[in-house]
Amino acid sequence: MITIEKIDYVMNITGVPYEVVRKALLDSDGDVDKAIKLIKNSLEPFENKENKKDTIDFNDIKDAIKSIWEEGNASRLTIERNGELLLNISLTVSAIGIVIAPVAALLGVGIMGTDFLGDFVIKIILSSGEVIDVKEYIKSLR
Repeated sequence: MITIEKIDYVMNITGVPYEVVRKALLDSDGDVDKAIKLIKNSLEPFENKENKKDTIDFNDIKDAIKSIWEEGNASRLTIERNGELLLNISLTVSAIGIVIAPVAALLGVGIMGTDFLGDFVIKIILSSGEVIDVKEYIKSLR
């Protein structure tokens, strides 16, 4: 028997749409574990590792900002979109949580897709005056 709870559970675990989960549960006679395995096995051939490398998500940006900030020489964080300065925060005395919160709000974490992140230019200005483009920094680490 397929219940809405089973469908919700499998959707949360796999991140796939309702129709896919429903079909997997029907194919597995309502067995949640079998449905999850079916979905994961069917998704693996379609995952392209090169696309994953080229995709930058919010967690990558957050980790890069933290990494540069923890080195201790970052002085400012700026975010621009279409040439307009949206955020300009001093990093010299800021706690990283205070810095990440407005970045998350601007980038629309959980609301916008990764294509939307491409509209933003995120830069960290070091105390020496050097400017680091966060997206380029992430790509250089890969």
